[in-house]
Amino acid sequence: MKGITVQELLENKKYGFELEVIAGSKGLSKNIYNPRIQKLGLIVAGFMVYLHPHRVQILGNTEISYLRQLKPEERERIIKELCGQEVVCFIVTRNLKVPEEFLQEADARSIPLLRTKLVSSTFIDRIMRYLEEGLAPSAVVHGVLMEIMGVGVLMIGRSGIGKSENALELIMRGHRLVSDDAIQVKRMAALDLIGDAPEMIKDLLEIRGIGVVDIRHLFGVSAVREKAKIELVVELVDWDNAMEYERLGLKDEKYRLLAVDLPLVRIPVSPGRNASAVVELACRNHVLKQGGIHTARSLDEKMLLSMQKKGKV
Repeated sequence: MKGITVQELLENKKYGFELEVIAGSKGLSKNIYNPRIQKLGLIVAGFMVYLHPHRVQILGNTEISYLRQLKPEERERIIKELCGQEVVCFIVTRNLKVPEEFLQEADARSIPLLRTKLVSSTFIDRIMRYLEEGLAPSAVVHGVLMEIMGVGVLMIGRSGIGKSENALELIMRGHRLVSDDAIQVKRMAALDLIGDAPEMIKDLLEIRGIGVVDIRHLFGVSAVREKAKIELVVELVDWDNAMEYERLGLKDEKYRLLAVDLPLVRIPVSPGRNASAVVELACRNHVLKQGGIHTARSLDEKMLLSMQKKGKV
């Protein structure tokens, strides 16, 4: 399982943690695997049964003040017991002064003890967002990710079927490119799949016969987007005369990605067929369905009602 080292947490600038190492620097290579954190609270009073050792442990003003008011021998006992729980790291907020016994024990056991100037609530909010993103289940998918009418659409299909060419036509229609060829997908929260482009190919689109082009420079910043929530999957397939394709749209197919089921639309591709217009139409139809308007079902209900009336006559 992918983890985040304490060193990476220390070096991160994007989230503004403002961390410094005050003890246990030999343990900076330890990995964090759990996106959840724990504020120690009553644990510093000796209730070690409630401690989750594989989480980042936060100490604020309450915990540090409690440790300081203890007798030296009692404080030393609590700190030794606390550091004996296979903790990944401790983080002290508000730039509080840490008891000397804590510094010594963290150094002796190589447990990183970090400190930040931020108050507990602000720091906890930032680190939870960072860990949730960094430790989210992920996968790399072959295809093209577009934002069409505000909806993240993942186009998949065999190599050479025309995914990139259709993406180019959609861009020229005013829609936005997220990633071509390879999409990094992360599952955020329970059901949200967020896709973006690997840094190396960001804003780039490969068109056979021309090569790689930079969409941002050719069409401007409004033609690209950094990331998008994937809400619809469109699979481009070769037209097969022997195949019976969906005519009414009553069947709802699904595409499973990172244990999340996404709506799937299969579009047969043949010479002379404007697949990009059909992809856009599929997206518009998806938006209608999300709003409670299902044209195929409405037509089916009307047909059934008509047949029932004729049967009565």
